[in-house]
Amino acid sequence: MKYLLLLLGLFITAALHAQFGFYAEGGGNYTALRATRSKGIVDGKGGYGWQAGIGTEYHTQFGYFLYLSMDLADQTFKKDSSSADGHTAVSNYTYKPLFLNFPFGIGYQFDLTQTVGFRVYGGINTQVGIGGNVTRNSSYTFDSTGSHTSYDKHKIHYGRSVQVANEFQSDVNNTVWGLTIGAGLNFSKSVEVAVFYQEGLTNILPGGDAAQEVNKLRSVSLNLKFYFPKNFYSKEIKR
Repeated sequence: MKYLLLLLGLFITAALHAQFGFYAEGGGNYTALRATRSKGIVDGKGGYGWQAGIGTEYHTQFGYFLYLSMDLADQTFKKDSSSADGHTAVSNYTYKPLFLNFPFGIGYQFDLTQTVGFRVYGGINTQVGIGGNVTRNSSYTFDSTGSHTSYDKHKIHYGRSVQVANEFQSDVNNTVWGLTIGAGLNFSKSVEVAVFYQEGLTNILPGGDAAQEVNKLRSVSLNLKFYFPKNFYSKEIKR
């Protein structure tokens, strides 16, 4: 019982000394597709986009902090897909999804000087599809009738299964998860430049990992963060 009371006392002490920081952030990203399983031949390619959002940090006296943010992210990635024989059917896709992101995790700051801190981050990002479009160019080769080409551009249909309510085929899974790590330089506890790497954990295509084709995303983002109010945690917190 005494150890439980001791742990409870430490938790309450940490909570009393903890402080919140709020920030606005924005920047650019580069996203690339990788195929871990496919019925044919898939070549993933990358593209550039942007993101902007808000977030909060919960700081403790031990130097660690928890973070949670919400941002709107416009991403671009491409996919060249062909049948197993490499030439019968070839399709080129350009995806431009609009995601609502919910990154959360834990971080730690190493004070380099009184005004500059080096930060490390680790966590999870949940991406929920809310918009965007996909473009497809396809060519088909037939032994007797020659070749045929087709073009299609439409709004991305998000869904868990291969069909959605309006009977359009789903293009992208409605929720995508990724593991994130990052690092940043914080200046005067007011402004920060941070870079994050995200490794996709789940299939972006409907059907999950049970689908015949599994495509996952990798992305790198660079953000500039502005904290409100400035000097969001006091100098009395020991690191």
